[in-house]
Amino acid sequence: MSVYPWQQNAWQLLQQSRTRQSLAHAFIVSGVQGLGLFEFSQQLSAWLLCQQPTPQGACTVCKSCQLWAAQSHPDYRLLEQLSDEKTGKTSQVIKVDQVRQLIDFLNKSAQLNGYRVAVIHRAETLNINAANSLLKTLEEAGAQTVIILLTESPLMLLPTIRSRCQQITFNVPSAAQSEEWLQSQLNSQFEAKLLLALSEGAPLSALALPQTAWFVARQALLQNILEVMQKKHSALQMSQQWQKQLKAEELLTALQIMLADIMWCKLGQQNAIKNSDLLPIIKTIASMSATNVILAQQKQCLEAYHLMSANIQPNLLFDNLWLSFSRFAHRG
Repeated sequence: MSVYPWQQNAWQLLQQSRTRQSLAHAFIVSGVQGLGLFEFSQQLSAWLLCQQPTPQGACTVCKSCQLWAAQSHPDYRLLEQLSDEKTGKTSQVIKVDQVRQLIDFLNKSAQLNGYRVAVIHRAETLNINAANSLLKTLEEAGAQTVIILLTESPLMLLPTIRSRCQQITFNVPSAAQSEEWLQSQLNSQFEAKLLLALSEGAPLSALALPQTAWFVARQALLQNILEVMQKKHSALQMSQQWQKQLKAEELLTALQIMLADIMWCKLGQQNAIKNSDLLPIIKTIASMSATNVILAQQKQCLEAYHLMSANIQPNLLFDNLWLSFSRFAHRG
C-alpha cells in the first residue's frame, strides 16, 4: 500500500531527504480529520524500519517488514492516550510517565540495527509535564531516531515543541483530486460529491460516511421533523424514538447539518446545501420556518454539545429541540 494521492508531495520530499542523508529526526504531521494522518505515519514508520526500502515504501518481505506486519517490531513505539481497563474510559491526556517510558526506549540501541521510530498520536493531548519532558529528546535525538507527532490542532502544541520539529501539513485536496480518488472507491460520481460535501472535503471521512448511522437515517429524520411541524407526530415521541435510534452526538451532528441546509435554503443559497439529495424536503421545511426560529434551533444544538460535554443528560435537551419544531412552524 502506498500513501494517498494528496500525500505524494510530502512523501517525495521525505524520500529525497533520506537519499541526501538529511532526514529530520522529528516531524509534526498535521491536518484535519479524514486526511489519513495516522495512516501516513504508519507508511513512514514501516519505510524507515524496512531493511530494503524502495521509493514507494517498505519492501514488505524483509525481517523488519515481517515483524511490522505482525505488529511486534521491537524498534517501534506508539504513544497515545490510555484507556482504563475497568471503566473503559480514555484519558484526556498523555501523561508524563508515558513519555518517560518512551524516552527510555529511544535511548536504547535499535535491536535490528536500523532506525528507532516513535509515533505520538494526538500529540496535542500531551499534558504540560509530558510535553516538557519530551523537549530534550526532540532537541538531541540520537542517530537514526525519528519521532512523529500527529495532530489535528498543531497550534495547541507548545511553541518549543513546534520549533524542534519539521512540519508536514496536509491540506484538504482539491475537489477534482478528492472526487477522482473517492470515485475509484465508490460506484457513483453523484454519491462521491454528496459524501465529500458532508465531510468538508476530507476523502477518508467521505469514504467512511455511508457506514455511519446518521448518514443512513438522514431522510427519515428530516421526514419526521416535517411531520412534527405538521402536527402529524408528537414531538416528545419523536424525541424518544430518535434517541433510541442514534447516539446523542450522531443525532446532534445530523440535526446541525440539516438545520444549516434549511437556513441556506431559507436564504436562497441552494448551492451551499450539503444534503443535495434531500433538497425537496429541505425546501418544504424552510418554507414553514421563520429565519429567527432556525437560528434559535441552531443555537440549541450548539448549547447541547457544550452541556453534554459537561455530563448533562441529553434527554431534556433533545425534548426541547423537538418541541421547538412543533411550536414555531409557520406558513409562508
